[in-house]
Amino acid sequence: MVILGFGRQEEQERHKIKQALHDGTGSGASAEEILGRWNQAADTYDKMPRADAPERYTSVHYYDGTLHFFHVNRNHPFSPDGWAAWKVDEPFGVAVGESEP
Repeated sequence: MVILGFGRQEEQERHKIKQALHDGTGSGASAEEILGRWNQAADTYDKMPRADAPERYTSVHYYDGTLHFFHVNRNHPFSPDGWAAWKVDEPFGVAVGESEP
């Protein structure tokens, strides 16, 4: 699915994040550790002035067997202040430290 102002870039970022989770949890890292790099960056970008922040970025959380992606567009054409977000939830296997359902 594509939403106006979001699309291929967000799809590629979700793929990159899921690949990092597969690789990292296979090596014993927790989902929280792996996702921390995206979330720390998003927290930093959220606090930056619009002119200094990347136009688009993603934060992601894992709970209840699902990845919860928050794609941010800081230059959305239909938003007076430029901010828009798209939330995507995707079921995702088992993270390290969790048991099978």
